[in-house]
Amino acid sequence: MNPEKLVFAQTVEALFVRALENRLTPACREHLKRAGLDLDKKLERTYSLEQWREFLRIAAGHVYGGVPAEAAYYSLGERFMDAYFGTFFGRALLGVGRLAGPRRMLLRADLGFRAGNNFSEVKIVERGATSLELWMNDVLADQPTFAAGLLARAVALCGGWRVVALPEEFDGTAATFHLRWSEAPVEGALSATEDGSGGDARPQA
Repeated sequence: MNPEKLVFAQTVEALFVRALENRLTPACREHLKRAGLDLDKKLERTYSLEQWREFLRIAAGHVYGGVPAEAAYYSLGERFMDAYFGTFFGRALLGVGRLAGPRRMLLRADLGFRAGNNFSEVKIVERGATSLELWMNDVLADQPTFAAGLLARAVALCGGWRVVALPEEFDGTAATFHLRWSEAPVEGALSATEDGSGGDARPQA
């Protein structure tokens, strides 16, 4: 019997407490509360994957109302990654990632995902010094663009430039992502470190 897929509190905290707190309207917070996420109380230790997916649906609808779902989820993924790297564990990962560079960071991506849930599996096929295919057994959302956004943002924050993350072969759960980037020029790397930006190729939602 397979164990229940669980998302850990630090994952929920990163997006809904750190990244979106100031963008959640009272109506959105009430909607989240009805779905099982009461932001006025201490977070539960874990939430089911289906709860997490519902939380994302609510955030996409309230925070990005009128925006196409693919773009809304991509932006949620970016915001999640920014906030996750602000957590205690995330700061440690980001420090290592900036030293190692995007390629080596991605080769160890399974460690980052498994710190946030109990089910993620990642497989990598390298295609070049600045390109690879990354398969995820579960993209954590209704739209694979959520994972595309967080992967692209992670690469940018670790020194990648003009990052592209394209999801393919999405079956409703798993997907393969084609990732490519350029090596950041020195001034670009410094800018990314100072203002959190890793390039200008990210869709805006």
